[in-house]
Amino acid sequence: MFKSKYFVWLLFVAVAILAFLATAKFLKPAPPKSFSIATGRSDGAYYHFAKEYQKLLKKEGVSLNIVTTAGSVEALKLLDEGKVDVAFVQGGTAGKYINHSNLSSLASIFYEPLWVFYLRRLKDISYLYDLKGKNISIGEQGSGTKALSELLLKENDITKNNTKIKYLSSKDSINELQKGKLDALFMVVSPTSTNIKKLLSDKNIKLFSFKRALAYKQKFLFLTDLTLGEGIIDLKKNIPSNDKVLLATTCTLVQNNNFNPELMKLLLKIAKKIHSKKTLFAEEGFFPNAKFTQIPMNEDAKIYLLKGDSFLEKIFPFRVAVTINRLIIFLIPLITLLLPFFKGILPVYRWRIRYKIYKWYGKLNEIDKNIEFMDLANIQKSIKSIKELQKEIKEQTNIPLSYMGEYYNLQLHIDLILKKLKNKKSMLEKNNHHTI
Repeated sequence: MFKSKYFVWLLFVAVAILAFLATAKFLKPAPPKSFSIATGRSDGAYYHFAKEYQKLLKKEGVSLNIVTTAGSVEALKLLDEGKVDVAFVQGGTAGKYINHSNLSSLASIFYEPLWVFYLRRLKDISYLYDLKGKNISIGEQGSGTKALSELLLKENDITKNNTKIKYLSSKDSINELQKGKLDALFMVVSPTSTNIKKLLSDKNIKLFSFKRALAYKQKFLFLTDLTLGEGIIDLKKNIPSNDKVLLATTCTLVQNNNFNPELMKLLLKIAKKIHSKKTLFAEEGFFPNAKFTQIPMNEDAKIYLLKGDSFLEKIFPFRVAVTINRLIIFLIPLITLLLPFFKGILPVYRWRIRYKIYKWYGKLNEIDKNIEFMDLANIQKSIKSIKELQKEIKEQTNIPLSYMGEYYNLQLHIDLILKKLKNKKSMLEKNNHHTI
């Protein structure tokens, strides 16, 4: 029985090894332990959020390398070249990348309003084309603000040929506007930025309100309109003093399509934790979503945003869930192989148990057939053999409960043959005594 047990296990291991060898080349590679993300400058919102991502990813055993850039245009270039895996990208900056097969959007994660501030002394600034011929700053080279501003200005026939356009940073633009060296500035920044309150509080500066927001939205699907309500920035000082309509794009997580799909889902899981909170312009749970993306959405990301974590991802840490997922491709053929294996092994197992019992029956039968013809010496020899057989059964046999009926029948038959031998022995000893 000892050999039978190990025979079954050896056969099981052999089948498992066979299944593993057959499927090993199809196993998904383990996800990398690190990846890189492109942000804006180190004092911007993108960098701030990247640091939050970095902290949460570290708890999952993944390192995030942060690469700073001048803005979304530069980040897209790095992404397209494969120098980073993911990037924070401002909507409206994709340009020639919009149909690029190397890239796909993972999610829109928060609104980015476009703020246009201009000097109060300017009159009749009701539409963007009213800025023609003025001195304006539209964001530094490589920034998302510049790309979006140029797009909107072009629609209003404002170019470098008819307007003095500068490419200054937000800080420099604000300084020059407050000094009167600029007529207007374009800036994409969070409404919670101190710069926004600073400009809204300046009596010499006004915030532009987009009267044709609906037209812009229909022309550029990545844009939406937001209403900055009266007093929403500062209720006590009533800032702003009346409702303002802003055009807004969204910050989008964009990946190079070589990015690991498991890390992609982990990144989206982290994004949900960070960006699903209520903000000035968005209700709780509105972000992340698949809306307002300029670069086409990744299909797997779209499904994840809709359905969330799988059962394994909900109950196991990231690395454990990924490992189990990778092994599923191995388990399916293994189970397929083991089903017929178990169907076949049970008859073999039963046969091996019965074979041992039947082998002992064979010895008993041989003794039983010859009892009638045995002399006293052979009787004693046979009794000794049966006692050795009993000892062997007791020491070596581990009979399952389902076969105990055959086992007890064997014991009864041993006792029966032993009794016949002893009776035969008594009869021969009596005959020998009478003969003497």
